[in-house]
Amino acid sequence: MVALPRGWVLHSPAGSQPATGARPRRIPVPAGWRYVNPVTVDLGNDGMAPEAVFTAAGTAQAFCGPAASSETWSLDQCYLSTSVGQLDAAQCIVYVSPLAGVAQYAVTGSLAGGGSQFGLGGLACPNGWYVWAVWSGGTAGALGYLRVTGVKTVLTD
Repeated sequence: MVALPRGWVLHSPAGSQPATGARPRRIPVPAGWRYVNPVTVDLGNDGMAPEAVFTAAGTAQAFCGPAASSETWSLDQCYLSTSVGQLDAAQCIVYVSPLAGVAQYAVTGSLAGGGSQFGLGGLACPNGWYVWAVWSGGTAGALGYLRVTGVKTVLTD
């Protein structure tokens, strides 16, 4: 065994403590409900209605969905309109889907795409799901608008 020079102290490894029988205390964590803040707002791209331009074939698609992983939507109302107005001949079907680019679950039948409003009854739309409006028979170059309202639940501090 090698002798240490006088005054040198051998320290125990970092983080170790003498065995006293005491357990380390857990850091207090506030309850999760303190960070949930439900807010009733226009949903979509930060409250802005997503818009879509009708193609030469008269079709258009607009979609929106929760942006953050801690965000959930409870859908109340949906309003469809076009830049042509109420008398637009366009028809629209609204879907709610868990995949981007794939409209799977229809929540409406065919509606007048120039101006229709309908309730969604609190339909849940978690992160990764989208609300799609698919128009057909519209005027080329016109704009279609998808306005969705409801309660956005987000984690706040």
